[in-house]
Amino acid sequence: MDWYKVIRPAIFKMDPEIDHKAVATGLKMFNKAPQVLRIMFQTKEFSNLQVTVKGITFDSPIGIAAGFDKKAEFYNSLGALGAGFVEIGSITRNSQPGNKKKRIFRLPEDKAIINRMGLNNLGVEETRKHLANTAKHVNIGISIAPGHGLTSEEMIDEMVEDIKEIHSFGDYIALNQSCPNQKGVTTLQEIPVAKRLLQKIHNLHIKEPVFCKFGNDITSEKLIELINETAGLMDGIILTNTASNPSNLHKDLKSKHKNEGGGLSGKPIYKKSLSLTKAIHQVFPDLPIMFSGGVFTTEDARSALEAGASLIQVYTGFIYNGPTLLNQINSHLAKNQVLEHLNYSDKLAQAPVRDSQDIVVSNLAEDEEIKLDAHSGASFHEE
Repeated sequence: MDWYKVIRPAIFKMDPEIDHKAVATGLKMFNKAPQVLRIMFQTKEFSNLQVTVKGITFDSPIGIAAGFDKKAEFYNSLGALGAGFVEIGSITRNSQPGNKKKRIFRLPEDKAIINRMGLNNLGVEETRKHLANTAKHVNIGISIAPGHGLTSEEMIDEMVEDIKEIHSFGDYIALNQSCPNQKGVTTLQEIPVAKRLLQKIHNLHIKEPVFCKFGNDITSEKLIELINETAGLMDGIILTNTASNPSNLHKDLKSKHKNEGGGLSGKPIYKKSLSLTKAIHQVFPDLPIMFSGGVFTTEDARSALEAGASLIQVYTGFIYNGPTLLNQINSHLAKNQVLEHLNYSDKLAQAPVRDSQDIVVSNLAEDEEIKLDAHSGASFHEE
């Protein structure tokens, strides 16, 4: 019997943020002694699930997406439940309270969540302290996002400085360029802004690979153009972030909260994430893809890997299916030797090649910056 599914109706009667806080409190207790959780949940390790992407060896290709451990408080505990990596954050320069509550809505009929958290986090300095105080027993990605109320140029400069300060605490860096819940962030997907951001990050000459996270709303044509225009500047991509409201996906939702503003995650965005993964892998077979968006079952994970993903992030599926989901997926992939049947380019495993030479950084025209910022997506912050 799956005990989590038995108690889930009671859990789902709680406010999602209260529920998350309770879970976080429990997981924090084991962050310095994750082996206790591993024994409690009988988490298994599988040698045939090890995968190397951009010079990083992961014990499993299945990890936890950004937004679950925003404060870097229980990453080892998630690793003990079977996560091969945990992406913490997103983190901004200064602490942010995010948007007004209520700001998370479960859509059980759709196996989905709508959130408009607004990048609430502790800021770079406090997050660094958390990471420094507890040695990591799992691979960590650090998701970096811009602070609220910034222009395109200010967002770029702030994110570059944040990466400079915190990169050494993670195994890879993720750029949150697609959060729909804070004004301005989605302009980081526009080619001139993305190119300038990646050029400036290149000139930091960090060894950690840099992954760009794109929204579920982006088209494959635009994404292909962006990757071509920033050739060699990104080490991998994450597909995808939440879908903004309104989108074509929302018209088919059934839950009472379907019209809430914010980012839609879960099962409804799976097909788009999968189609983007297939399209990008076909054109850029040497570019690592982290699949993110609607993985609920072992079959979902397997299909994403077979579509071209090297790694997979779960979030909403973890909330709906409980703490044993990671182990279930790992067991399925190991038993069926899924990774051994994947035909991936050898270049996916190679660490990024960094040189010590700075490159020329493209200018961002003032009139172009204003135009981009004016069409930057929703904002729920009170001005």
